[in-house]
Amino acid sequence: MCSPCQAKKLAHISASDDPYYTVEELTHILGLESDESVKRIGRKGKIPGRVPGVRKHLYSKEAVDAWVKSGNRIKTMINSPLQQEAYELCCKGDHAWMMDEKFEGHACKVETFSEIRDNRLMMTSRRACYFCGHVDHSPLSDGLPG
Repeated sequence: MCSPCQAKKLAHISASDDPYYTVEELTHILGLESDESVKRIGRKGKIPGRVPGVRKHLYSKEAVDAWVKSGNRIKTMINSPLQQEAYELCCKGDHAWMMDEKFEGHACKVETFSEIRDNRLMMTSRRACYFCGHVDHSPLSDGLPG
């Protein structure tokens, strides 16, 4: 996930008085796909501030906040030159690349939805960046009679 996106999520979640992040909070902050990813990466020591000796996976907010603010990111998601290209654009805040079909399923997830509005069938696509979770919505049709 890009640093600006992590910082936004961090500011929102850091507001609580609890000195620890939960796995669920880190999943959101780091833009990872599942809580299990945070646990696995945390056990490998790639996320700082893990609190040992507790049954729940907890991470020191102070350590994680400093790590995120220093620009560190988890780069284990990048497995190909195509993903590297998308990741570099994501870090610059440019998500126009998500509209290019070559990235579908490699660096962004695409879902298609349909709904009826004003007696018309509307098709919409939702694209989500694998790295920061940025979402773009775009209409696929102007509305077909329902």
